[in-house]
Amino acid sequence: MTTQELHDKLTTLLNGHKNAVVSDPQANPVKLLAYDISKAVEDRSVAFKDVEALVKTLSDHGAIERAQRLLKRAGADRFASLRNRIKAVAETHADAGFDAFKAWAEQPGQGIVLTAHPTFSLSRDIRNTLGGIASSQAGKIDGFVETLKTHPYLPQRAPTLIEEHEDTQDTLARIQGAMDKLNATVLDVAAKHFPNQWMSLTPHLADAYSWVGYDIDGRTDISWGDALRLRLSEKRDQLARYAKEAARIASKGGFKAASEDAIDALSDRIRDGLSSAERDLNLFETDLDNPENLVAAANNLTRQSPRRFTDLAVLDPLLESAIQGAPDAKTQRELVCLRAKMKAFGLGTARIHFRLNARHVMSGVKGIFGLSENGSDTRTVLNRATELTKSVDVQPVNFASLALEKSTAHEKMILIAQIQKYIDASVPIRLLIAETEDALVPLSVLYLARRYGVADMLDISPLFETADALNNGGRIISKMLENPVYREYIQSRGVFAIQTGFSDAGRFMGQIPATLAIERLQSHFAREMERHNVSGVTALVFNTHGEGLGRGGHPGNIAQRLDYAMSPWAISQFERRNIHLCHETSFQGGDGYLWFQTPELADATVFSLIGGRHADRSKASDDPFYTEKDFSWDVYRTIGSEQDALYSDPNYVSLLGGLGQNMLIPTGSRAAKRAKPGSGGDMFNPRLLRAIPHNAILQQFGAPANIFYGVGRAAGIDPEKFEALYASSARAKSIFDLVITTMGRTNLSILTGYGRLFDPGFWISRALSGAEPMLANRSLIIAETLESSTWRSQIMDLANRLRLDQYDSLRFLAQCDEDADFTPDDTLMILHALRLAMIMKMMITMAELPVISDEATSRLSALQRMQTFQINDILDDLRDRYPAKTAPMEWTKALSEKTDTPVTSGGFAHITDHVIRPLDRAKDIVRQITIAVTHHYDAFG
Repeated sequence: MTTQELHDKLTTLLNGHKNAVVSDPQANPVKLLAYDISKAVEDRSVAFKDVEALVKTLSDHGAIERAQRLLKRAGADRFASLRNRIKAVAETHADAGFDAFKAWAEQPGQGIVLTAHPTFSLSRDIRNTLGGIASSQAGKIDGFVETLKTHPYLPQRAPTLIEEHEDTQDTLARIQGAMDKLNATVLDVAAKHFPNQWMSLTPHLADAYSWVGYDIDGRTDISWGDALRLRLSEKRDQLARYAKEAARIASKGGFKAASEDAIDALSDRIRDGLSSAERDLNLFETDLDNPENLVAAANNLTRQSPRRFTDLAVLDPLLESAIQGAPDAKTQRELVCLRAKMKAFGLGTARIHFRLNARHVMSGVKGIFGLSENGSDTRTVLNRATELTKSVDVQPVNFASLALEKSTAHEKMILIAQIQKYIDASVPIRLLIAETEDALVPLSVLYLARRYGVADMLDISPLFETADALNNGGRIISKMLENPVYREYIQSRGVFAIQTGFSDAGRFMGQIPATLAIERLQSHFAREMERHNVSGVTALVFNTHGEGLGRGGHPGNIAQRLDYAMSPWAISQFERRNIHLCHETSFQGGDGYLWFQTPELADATVFSLIGGRHADRSKASDDPFYTEKDFSWDVYRTIGSEQDALYSDPNYVSLLGGLGQNMLIPTGSRAAKRAKPGSGGDMFNPRLLRAIPHNAILQQFGAPANIFYGVGRAAGIDPEKFEALYASSARAKSIFDLVITTMGRTNLSILTGYGRLFDPGFWISRALSGAEPMLANRSLIIAETLESSTWRSQIMDLANRLRLDQYDSLRFLAQCDEDADFTPDDTLMILHALRLAMIMKMMITMAELPVISDEATSRLSALQRMQTFQINDILDDLRDRYPAKTAPMEWTKALSEKTDTPVTSGGFAHITDHVIRPLDRAKDIVRQITIAVTHHYDAFG
């Protein structure tokens, strides 16, 4: 049977099962199709290779459609229009005069942050291929499609931190290229309007950041040596870019005499700096656990060297001279763009974010501040901490301080100090503090920053991501501003930074309530800055969200993505108070990097970001979502209450447990669960499960409930008013379009299909049907094993709960958007049916195991563990207990009596061939389907 024939057959069967719902409302098309496939696998009319081929084909189709959506969302098919939009914005500012234009062009209003979140579900080869499709015109993707067919989806292991860093650096190179084009576009407008002044500009509309290699929230595997090596490698790579560009420009010739000397000197000076950076890196790439290596590397880095750069400002006179004597305007523009790049990136490929957890910080100051409870921001404690922060003396440090420090918070401050002294003194570093819930946490960081002499170049950014933090965020910000030491710090820095977290907030509160709580916090931020008369300070808001719908990734284009994360109304709260705002947004891991996978995508994405950031928001406050806030507030509270109840439902907790987690694939170097001090045991705690696997599990069951649940009840408060709000409010449309997209990818028949998988009644019925007499005994064995399982009842009860709300959601949302399509996707149903059939095959196979064996490899143990898909452990135990063949034993060779064949201790070839190998192959198919499913959600998690 060909792949197309199998697909056609399954589609026909599925259509028949969907029609059966008319006569039996409880009929489940996914489960029935899975049973059909299972029977075909058992009677051998469908083989593993047939299933593998179909899964690969469906995966490819899903990936191609995903890439084609990305083409439209990024705007790669309309780049000329995007560039014209930037030109129009620049023209508007130019009309206000040179000073106004300069103020706009040289002050960043947008940030692009690359993170190493574990969404590397696709290999580099596949991402490159999808990038090619997403950058190609219609009808010109055939080569990429053929290439895609040659690439397997299933990874053999998780990517390493080094591999993630390499992917990040490749992405940053393309972002830098796009920023060069952006700066050139701005300079073209400037040259037209200000022919005698444009060369004095240094465009700086956006910054690029990375925390890859510097984020230790919830992980313990990144040492200070790792971070330092990565930072030195970034310095080397960026100097290599500057050297290449300077040499290219110098080679053009035609410069005036003094300028020719300047461009040659510039090129030589950068080349010398590159050589110095290479030597610095080489010494730190040795084993730093060896004191001799550490001393050699440290002494080299800390010695004075005329070749080493720590600040590129020393090159400004050479650049200025070269610009003034360049042969033509094009060369002048190229040199100004080089200066702009040096200003934005300094001695790195991106500005860097370190990230700690609030627990790290409080542990580091507990003894110093005399804290009895972590995070207590009582007046007495705050006053004590304030006085200590105000009076702290700078503590000199060296690499011995760094190597011997045991406190995570202190170690990171010392590392920042060493980076700023010896690698890059010109570009500030951001320190993000996860799970901040009170004002003492950022004040404690300030104490450490002043103690280690880095406060002048460090932007402290508390992360508001928990429900408590978001609900009390305005109060926390107010306390920060009321504190004279912290107030003096932000006034001196000229930056007041905060971070919001859509992922974790969406996990705890539900995505829609989290989004609205974050918007409220954003507005409180502006209000508190005004209330405390803060002036001359940039408000920096880093909105951290993922690509998945459940983690704040909007399904629309880049402009819509920006407006969802920080609404026009929220931005207008800063604009009307004359507070300069820099809005940063994240692109997380492999899924996020797809937006920049090719130069064409990177250009479109960067130009879309800048165009969206500078959109007209003059009418944002007229949006009915804010003018009729009583109803908006009712919607928010209702959805929030429903989501809170769902998160507390033990059936929901069960869904997030073992089965779903173990069907996932390794997608990053970071663990799926937060590393938490003192946590032990295997008891599942959903609060320790990170947001990405949390959302991925919901995707894999066709039930992203943390997005849609509660919307039906909220809309039911006043359906007509809800429909009118959607029709008239851009903000309501932005929010509920995400829900509508989610509902189009939700199918609770998929969820209940998995519920029936471990239903003993299904297996008993299969045995009693008489249709498969050879399977009857094994089906009864499986049924007996499942008798004590609560999975079926829990999943069915959960599905019923979700369906009650879904019924209203579908009715009301269909009235809001007549074009909304909530028809279940046939491809998703076929994929899930194939996966269910593979798991059935695995259970039937396990029923052949010996009844009596080691505890870990008995039939009962294997089938019980299969209920949470602990297949990796099961296979490891079976291979240990039942090797196919053992090696000859050396002592037998000394026997006088010989035989014709080597003497072995025997083996279990039958179990290897008929149990272990089929289980291993089915396991891989199950996880190949996991990847295939993610394409339909445009992200892993």
